[in-house]
Amino acid sequence: MKQIAKKLIDKVSIFKILFDILKYVLRKSSITSVYPIHFDGWKMATGTRTPWTNGGSSDLSRHFSETDSKLKKLVEEKKIILTQFKPQNVLAEIEGLMWRHYLVYWSVNYAVKNTKSKMNKFAEFGVCDGLTIFYAISAAKKSQESFKAYLYDAWDGMKEELLLSSEKTSAGSYSYLNLENTKNNLSHLNVKELIYNKGYTPEVFDSVKNPEELVWIHIDLNSAMPTIRVLEKFWDRLEMGGLILLDDFAWPGYEDTQAEVEKWACDKKCNILHLPTGQAIVFKL
Repeated sequence: MKQIAKKLIDKVSIFKILFDILKYVLRKSSITSVYPIHFDGWKMATGTRTPWTNGGSSDLSRHFSETDSKLKKLVEEKKIILTQFKPQNVLAEIEGLMWRHYLVYWSVNYAVKNTKSKMNKFAEFGVCDGLTIFYAISAAKKSQESFKAYLYDAWDGMKEELLLSSEKTSAGSYSYLNLENTKNNLSHLNVKELIYNKGYTPEVFDSVKNPEELVWIHIDLNSAMPTIRVLEKFWDRLEMGGLILLDDFAWPGYEDTQAEVEKWACDKKCNILHLPTGQAIVFKL
């Protein structure tokens, strides 16, 4: 009996040693529980439920889901052409952008609810094929009947003289854009309140009628100087309760844009909400 007991004790000791070794290895290698990934796209992955899980649990998230499905259907039917993506990847790209687009949709809803204008006015600087503003206008239609959207874009290649030295490699980018394609894409929204301002920022400001009041501004210019010019010109025109949504704030390659925006925000004594999508929001409180 003593020999059997000794053998059992020896085995238990061996198992304890092996267990302690395993715990050490796991701790050193930082292996933790892996949760199911609910979203993976745009350089981020999350294990939390998305607002649109199961079609959404609130009116806002359900309306967003409906908008997203509508857009994807129009793209699939080739009624909306998104030239910024390769045709074979376009639906996958839109899927990966859902968190970005949800924040666009949410921000418009917020701006409408927290400002007092009877006629809400929105502005987007850097419209491209109209993908972002599709979500924004869809949110505006759900939130209020009276609105106008001012859309600014060169619909041409980026100008070298409007770029910092660190941005010069972007000169000529987006030369494939076409205003008529954007108009066709947005025609599926069935709204008349879209004002197209074709030209380079900030030069275009001198040749068009700019809005005097705004509740929502979206900046997607992929360059620091034009971004700052928009902030300087339109911050005072942004109503209390409105917001600015920045697209390129924290993406690799746009460090100069972030630095310039942060410097501007410091001068204005306002805070920037840095988002995990790389976007950022400046609220006017």
